[in-house]
Amino acid sequence: MRLLKVLQYKTPSLRNIDLTAPYMHNGSLSSLEEVIRFYNQGGVGNENLDSLIKPLNLTEREINDLTEFLQALTGSNVPALVSDAYAEPIGN
Repeated sequence: MRLLKVLQYKTPSLRNIDLTAPYMHNGSLSSLEEVIRFYNQGGVGNENLDSLIKPLNLTEREINDLTEFLQALTGSNVPALVSDAYAEPIGN
């Protein structure tokens, strides 16, 4: 019997996503709105673009609503998180 190797990826949480700029694998987009607009146009055409990637055709209102929604996922405890991060020894 042949066993298939299954690739698994851990999808990061969207919690505090507004604090994690820059975005994309190469840090090329500096805001959530830029990311939404990038995907709204269907990415950038190239030979490696998956055929399933298509323009989203979101309206300006939908882009703004989605941006605001993602920004709303930022918790009210950001100062405490930053403080805890600075208090943690490097390498832990």
